[in-house]
Amino acid sequence: MESSIQEALYLFEMKGDFSKAVGILEKVVSEGDIEDKEQASFYLGKIQELAGNTQSANLYYKQSLKKTSITRKAYWLSERIAATESSPETIQKNTLHLKSPILKIFEGSPSYIHLQDGNIYKIKNDSLIRVSANVANNAELLKIDNTGIWFFLPEKDSIRFKPFNNVRKAKAFALRNPKGIVTGNKKALIQGDYAIALVNKKGEQEHSSDKYNECIVESYYAPIEHFVLNCPDNALHFLSDENLSESFTISQYDAIQKVTITKDNIIFYSGGNLFCYNLLKGTEPRWKVSFNTIENIVPFEGKIAVLEASGRISLVNLNTGTPVSVTRSDADRIHPLTKGTLGLFTSEGALIVVDTLLRPLWNFNFAKPIVTAPILTDGNTYLNFDGQNLQGIAPNYYGKTPLASSLLSQQAAILAETAQWDKLTSVLDSLLKLEPGNAEAWLFKALQLENTQGKEQERQKAWAEAVRLSVSNPQVTPLILGRYGKAIGAKFVSLLNISPKTKYPQFFGSKKNLFTVDPAANRLICINAENGELRWTRTLSKMDNSPVISSDEKSLALASGFSLNIYDLSKDGKKTTIQLPGKAFNITLEPETIYISTWNGFLMKLTRPDGRLAWSRKIFDLPFLFARDDSQIITASLEGNITHLWEGSGQIKQESGRIQAGISQMTPADSAIVFATNNNRLLIYDARTPAKEPLQILMESPIASLQAFPYKGTNCVLVGLANQSLLLYTISGTPLWKFQGKSSIFSKPFVEDGLAWLDQGNEVVAISLSDGKIVHRFSTPGGAGTPFILNKTLFSASSKRLLYGFSL
Repeated sequence: MESSIQEALYLFEMKGDFSKAVGILEKVVSEGDIEDKEQASFYLGKIQELAGNTQSANLYYKQSLKKTSITRKAYWLSERIAATESSPETIQKNTLHLKSPILKIFEGSPSYIHLQDGNIYKIKNDSLIRVSANVANNAELLKIDNTGIWFFLPEKDSIRFKPFNNVRKAKAFALRNPKGIVTGNKKALIQGDYAIALVNKKGEQEHSSDKYNECIVESYYAPIEHFVLNCPDNALHFLSDENLSESFTISQYDAIQKVTITKDNIIFYSGGNLFCYNLLKGTEPRWKVSFNTIENIVPFEGKIAVLEASGRISLVNLNTGTPVSVTRSDADRIHPLTKGTLGLFTSEGALIVVDTLLRPLWNFNFAKPIVTAPILTDGNTYLNFDGQNLQGIAPNYYGKTPLASSLLSQQAAILAETAQWDKLTSVLDSLLKLEPGNAEAWLFKALQLENTQGKEQERQKAWAEAVRLSVSNPQVTPLILGRYGKAIGAKFVSLLNISPKTKYPQFFGSKKNLFTVDPAANRLICINAENGELRWTRTLSKMDNSPVISSDEKSLALASGFSLNIYDLSKDGKKTTIQLPGKAFNITLEPETIYISTWNGFLMKLTRPDGRLAWSRKIFDLPFLFARDDSQIITASLEGNITHLWEGSGQIKQESGRIQAGISQMTPADSAIVFATNNNRLLIYDARTPAKEPLQILMESPIASLQAFPYKGTNCVLVGLANQSLLLYTISGTPLWKFQGKSSIFSKPFVEDGLAWLDQGNEVVAISLSDGKIVHRFSTPGGAGTPFILNKTLFSASSKRLLYGFSL
């Protein structure tokens, strides 16, 4: 119908015949194919706008935008829609309510959902259409597309295919424990426990193989018509869709992860590097780029978007591997949405939508995170938050028109500033209905409760929600945290510049600097201890999943794999790297020495500050704990074997037998060593008279933390239990007091000046070492972590990356 469209344009532009041109284009809209309808709607919108009919123009522009496949056109249309739109936008649209929770979602055009009650629905025209598939209710579905359903029954002895619109019995293929299916241009590859099978479109099995039974079928690579298998030999194997013959192999030293296939390219992550291959252009990689731990890789606008665990998002050029654009966010997953937009989804329920250069277009907060990828089908977008409802959202919103929730938020701000608390209630109710996670709404609610003597529990909830939800919205974060800090009497409350994956960061300090390590981003972070603001960050060497860390006022010692890195705690301080004889298990820093024990039983002594090796000894065959006692080092294997070493040489001084229990912790206490055992016992061992039986004290719960220190001339032991109890003993075993705590993260207090500081959920408390009573409380409605004290300031960080600072 291209000629009809051209005729209509000629009539309008050259003849000025508005009605005939509109009539022809409207006929194309009703009778043409998708491309013709999009083009006709586009020109109808322009004609109607030129004629001053903005309402009609708006309607046609929206129809064109829904169908267009051209990004720049989508952005142009969004501008014209905004110019012809008189009402604000609401993000939450129609909700599809389900009678039973979702078992599985099958994306496509259209998309299908399989519910727990066995029913199958097709999502079409913003509604649910039940599919009569004649498949047993207890069947597990593997794949649904326009041809039919692949499934298996509870006996898991075969995979079956039931075509749509066919009364014939489903075809069955013998394959034990079917795991998955990938469809290609001509055939499908099915995977079972011990074999893979190739099935054609008629549902006939053609070939099978047991050679790849431990591999994962990743995808189908259309350019060469091959299936891609990821195998335990750290290689991708390419199998022909004709007969399962292997044509190509891409091998790596490390396991291959996050495999993504675009139109021509194969992208995967392995050994800290992102690789790109195009087998039409050869078997060598097109490029290789280093990345920290990658969470997500998605094709986006002819490029790929890469989300790292640190929250960094890079838009990568597929030809060169170079980043076109980079941004940081709180996102823990990313998904393309409408044409030319990428959705960044956070664990707090926020959705930040960015453009083709990762620039923010709009943001919204649903107050809860999505549990599956968005469903894009039939021109609509649905979000799955709970498996019971599918929330439709504005499918083609580009942030050009104001949001209804933003306008209500502005109205609420005026009412709050003028203290019109009575009028504020109805506005907040409407606002939270439109945007459940609006951080400003919760701020105004908290202020309202503060000024109307609302219940303490409700005030705390409002503040906690305001703070939690503000983290993903940098425009309101300073305002909310400033008000929040004032409300709880804090010196400051600031947002930590750390990765979303780093929960409850641990602090150490030097002078006026507060430090923490962000393992997800491989960074050392320096914070101004006076105001909580970031001073600087420093890139650390790549860490594995469980780095061993120790620090003091001068240095940070960080072991990952078989390497120990010692960093000077200054912005540009030098780094000393030492190779270890095994993977580090424990590190202890002393003023002039560093001690390291390894998982394979070595103990090493290094001198400071040069990091020179003084000695290295093989003590056990397994990991062990150790502690200094004057001129000797006492080592204890996790099975309870105790050995005394000369500190100067590392030679064995004497072996002291065995404790009849596994050891989980140990700490020196003057001339004694205190052990925690895995059978809930506290053992006090006399290091000067090792033949003497250790004193045993039975605990009521597993020991979570152990600290020894002098208090008022007496050596004491502070024990934190898994049941949140805190107990203080003298070194002779005399119990002094017991404190029953709650909701502590690690149950390990920070001890200073006769006080034990401990997080207790929504507060940090100071417990007197004299009697175990609480003497100070600091409110932290947003949650708190293990406290740390520096320069008469109490610091604590929540799981939401908030840093609290309280003056002492």
